[in-house]
Amino acid sequence: MKKSTLLLFALITVFMLSGCEIYSLVKDLTDKEEGRITTTDGKVLTGRVEMPNANTKKLTIVTVDSQKMVLNCEDIKELVVWKKTHTDTKHVLQYLSSHKMTNPKKVRGPLWMALLTSGPHLKIYACGFNYSIPSNGELKITSVKGGDIFYYALKEGETVPYGIFMTSNSKRAARDRFREYLSDDPVLCKKLQDAEIKPLEYETIAQEYNPNR
Repeated sequence: MKKSTLLLFALITVFMLSGCEIYSLVKDLTDKEEGRITTTDGKVLTGRVEMPNANTKKLTIVTVDSQKMVLNCEDIKELVVWKKTHTDTKHVLQYLSSHKMTNPKKVRGPLWMALLTSGPHLKIYACGFNYSIPSNGELKITSVKGGDIFYYALKEGETVPYGIFMTSNSKRAARDRFREYLSDDPVLCKKLQDAEIKPLEYETIAQEYNPNR
């Protein structure tokens, strides 16, 4: 085989691989997914829903009876989404205001956040620019190039998540924020201080937190 033919074959192969990667990315960003919306007034809508990004203010769903509806995100209590091929793996997103990461005394407007884990008295959320569900059925949280993923905690009975960690910060900063926010559980705070529990072990923290010890 001539060198020129080999080179052409190699270029076509690279192009095809790149094309597949681009297609996969575009598919993740644009596809509708199976979803269930619960509104603030208690209505439940099921169908194909557009995946939101952090700043989405209106959400479109095509219900199982083929009705297309556009809802204000402030009227949505909860969005549950899943891949059609992975019905046993469901993901919860909520449109929530939050305490500012840089100044916890101030509250910023609502953003879409994904519920990572939930314990008896504490929930942990992640907030990125974009949410998608690839073919493996897992929720993919991404940010713009060089951007952060933000992590928040929310105590039982509260409605505004508290900023804990962003990916450009140190783990020590996350530990300090957890100890500040969860100061009503000194047992857990000591475990964090002594590194018995690491600050990014979100599931463990959510399960361990108990202000009623």
